[in-house]
Amino acid sequence: MKRYRIFALLLAFAVATPTLLHAQIIKGELFAGANLCQVDGDECYGFKKIGVNAGAGALVPLTKWMDVGLEVMFSQKGAFKRDSITYNSTYPHAYNLKLNYVEVPLMLYFTDKNVASIGVGVSYGRLVGLNELDDGKPSDYEGVSIGTGDGCIHWRNDDPNLPDISKIDDIEELNTIVYHQYPGVTYIPEVVANSNTYRANDFNICADLRFRVWEGLHLEARYQYSLSPLRYRMSYSDPNQLLPSQIRKQYNNTITIRLVYIFNEHRSKANREAMQK
Repeated sequence: MKRYRIFALLLAFAVATPTLLHAQIIKGELFAGANLCQVDGDECYGFKKIGVNAGAGALVPLTKWMDVGLEVMFSQKGAFKRDSITYNSTYPHAYNLKLNYVEVPLMLYFTDKNVASIGVGVSYGRLVGLNELDDGKPSDYEGVSIGTGDGCIHWRNDDPNLPDISKIDDIEELNTIVYHQYPGVTYIPEVVANSNTYRANDFNICADLRFRVWEGLHLEARYQYSLSPLRYRMSYSDPNQLLPSQIRKQYNNTITIRLVYIFNEHRSKANREAMQK
């Protein structure tokens, strides 16, 4: 009986969906603006990296005050520091990280009097471009260029019998494991390799505020934060330090300011009101 009930519900939904979509005309969106970015956990502080945020989307009205939005956009994130990130020293060149994503946010909007909207949702981003410069040179690790991967630290020796240290985020735990495996080691990087990759997938939590400026033109501010680390890094306080002081997990932290133009707003509203009569 449960199978028949589930089938009946799916059939009713399939029959009702065209009517609902006819009553609630889908609204199109175009948007363009800028990201103000930082990467938490990389010793660069402040939203100093500026990137492009542009794309298109669709809004599906659920009620007269609630919409579901799906977007596809190009979004640049990263971090910037006016001197080198290495040991917080002053060098003539800057640290500059650029992460290019194709991003797909799914948002739920609540609108008050067709003037202001509050949105909450989640976003999936796929890393399609990466450029990291430190002291004006491409960042690498022992000649290995920075790329995409698991973003974790690993043993230099790929021996499968060694304990897994990829997800360890406590430096004391790492030191204990290292000294147990290699009692004579005094310099951790001799046996542990720092991450030289960023994760290709980035899931974010999103919240935004949107105001109508004129007709279909809106001004929007959005905040996004990564739900999982982009990568793990061992951090040192000075170049002569033999032991890392901590393991840092890095997260995208982004504020977006953009203009949004919405199509079919009046048509969708008129069609809904006509169906309700």
